[in-house]
Amino acid sequence: MTETDRHGLGPRIRVAALLPNEDALLLVEHEKAGRRYWLLPGGGVDYGESLADALRREVLEETGLDVAVGDVALVYDSLPPDRHRHIVNIGFWCTLLGGSLRKGDDLRLNRVRFVPSTELNALVMAPDLREPLMHLLAAPGTAQTVYLGNLWRDLP
Repeated sequence: MTETDRHGLGPRIRVAALLPNEDALLLVEHEKAGRRYWLLPGGGVDYGESLADALRREVLEETGLDVAVGDVALVYDSLPPDRHRHIVNIGFWCTLLGGSLRKGDDLRLNRVRFVPSTELNALVMAPDLREPLMHLLAAPGTAQTVYLGNLWRDLP
């Protein structure tokens, strides 16, 4: 048992949206400590909140879009070498219900946009989901759920 387990703490659960639009995918760009990186829109699940409710709330807050939450597409960990935190990420296929695309009020948000799949390889992503996303976008909704393991990496 680890020290955090003894204190009743455990991994943080983060939900993320895979929202394709033609040959593009909705992504948000964050900026922290002068570093910019792209990731799937989403965020933490509050105690007592369902995964789907958390994802709908987070996507609306970050992007202004209302989504329907579908099947799980991928699961991955973000676990740094020093183990100071542990995030379990669950990515769900989503479909657009409405809203207007806009950047939310979170100060970490720099941009929000549908990124064409041809541009994915040029992005700095944290965690680096470029390859799995390309695979999933090749046949959206048809691939089996994928567990990607620990994708932690330090940003350049």
